[in-house]
Amino acid sequence: DWAQVQPEWGLAGCTAMVVGPRRLTAGVDLRRRVFLHSYEPERDPDGSALEAILTGPLVVAHWIAAAYYHSTVDPDVLGAGDKVAHNVVAGVGVWQGAGGDLRLGLPRQSVFDRHRAHHDPLRLL
Repeated sequence: DWAQVQPEWGLAGCTAMVVGPRRLTAGVDLRRRVFLHSYEPERDPDGSALEAILTGPLVVAHWIAAAYYHSTVDPDVLGAGDKVAHNVVAGVGVWQGAGGDLRLGLPRQSVFDRHRAHHDPLRLL
């Protein structure tokens, strides 16, 4: 929500995606760091459901992880700066203040808790 200065950190910390039966992760504390996608291979003899997962949800999970990764490792260049002064531009990025360079990354508040990184910069596993 662009109106909230401190965003929800629900996706910060994402590190992996598990595609498989729920029993693989049942009872395991993944600490909100893993995207889970239920998949039963025995119900997918031709692999079409797996193909749909790998070309849809997995790609989205990668985009999310990449946005957090880049906005954490180089927030001044790849991040979007301070959310307080953002102006949304055509739904594709933000300007810091009244103009300037189009910023495409995540706001500093999405990846940092003051000066400490709230997200570990890892590529999606």
